Amino acid sequence: MLKAFAVRSLLPEMLIGRTVYDGETDIVLVEGGTVLDRETIDLLKEKEVASVYVDEDSILAAVQREKAAKAAKESEGSEGYVAPERDVKLDEKYAEDYRYVYGEMEKLFQQAALTGKLNMDILQPVMANGRLRDLYKEGATAVSMIYSMNQDGDYNLHHCVHLAILSGLMAKWMGLNGIDRQNLVLAGLFLDIGKQFIEKDLLEKKGRLTEEEFDILKNHVVDSFKLLEGSDLSGRADLMNGVIQHHERNDGSGYPSGLEGDQISTFGKVLAVLDSYDAMASSRTYAEKRSPFEVFKILYADVLDGKLDSEYAVLFMRKLNAALNGCWLRLSDGTAGRIVYIDESRVTAMPVVQLADGGFIDLNTVKDITVVEIMTAADVSKL
Repeated sequence: MLKAFAVRSLLPEMLIGRTVYDGETDIVLVEGGTVLDRETIDLLKEKEVASVYVDEDSILAAVQREKAAKAAKESEGSEGYVAPERDVKLDEKYAEDYRYVYGEMEKLFQQAALTGKLNMDILQPVMANGRLRDLYKEGATAVSMIYSMNQDGDYNLHHCVHLAILSGLMAKWMGLNGIDRQNLVLAGLFLDIGKQFIEKDLLEKKGRLTEEEFDILKNHVVDSFKLLEGSDLSGRADLMNGVIQHHERNDGSGYPSGLEGDQISTFGKVLAVLDSYDAMASSRTYAEKRSPFEVFKILYADVLDGKLDSEYAVLFMRKLNAALNGCWLRLSDGTAGRIVYIDESRVTAMPVVQLADGGFIDLNTVKDITVVEIMTAADVSKL
């Protein structure tokens, strides 16, 4: 079975499953069926290839060989094994595009709060110049970047940009193209724009909200819908349904309408998953971010409880698991390491991690060590 695998996390003797080409050309970099060595891995990194397809059995075998090599070298008192490269560099083009989209949306959101209208003159260039689209072009890059960049500024705005990116990835994983993909991205981008009308103190309140405060907060769904309803986007039914329904739940426990099951649109079900994930995986003033693996367990519990749609939640978690390969993690025992393998067949599976000292740990078999967070590039550079 073939598995998409981040180049930054490849190990020697993994088996390439599909031929790798140089960019958009027909120049072959690595033939399918090649057993990797360090020289070939370095070539893929030099050519800035983000991910390749690898035979899954060869991944586990390569990890076991690396573990055995480290153990042998340690017993000899030498250090001939190879520790994971601390090469977490911010993709400057990605970071620049993110800052551009964030800056333009900051202007649009602020104007919307003042005028009650969506300024299409700001939105149209963002959609036309491809810089938002580039943020969700490649899954491994997108997932590692949006959670490893230091993100100052307004949490809600970052959340909306994250949701646009995750929506673009999810659209690709669902096989959506053209206007359908664009509608899902825009629904993610604008589903929380109505929070611009809520006092910042309430949005950032720590602790439990009163019933009255929660009712005020829930109004953001309708306010977001009304803003879009008065714009050129109002005729896009899928987009509008996604915005108004992203807090609905399959068991009828959501809001604003208490819809159940098939009463909720596809976009509403998808965005419920993405919104829940990013809210827990991001840093907020009133709550610490959780690791993706802790969030997956919470999302899966909501699937089992009948709140979230199983089809879209499981698809999202499996694909995101694949995109997390190669990310650096901080562990609860104070150590750090890079993900080298995750069993995508189990959405609540924990990763196999290569530690900074070259050792390996399978977090599925070690119950007293957990993942604290995805580390930023700045954090990794200090190891």
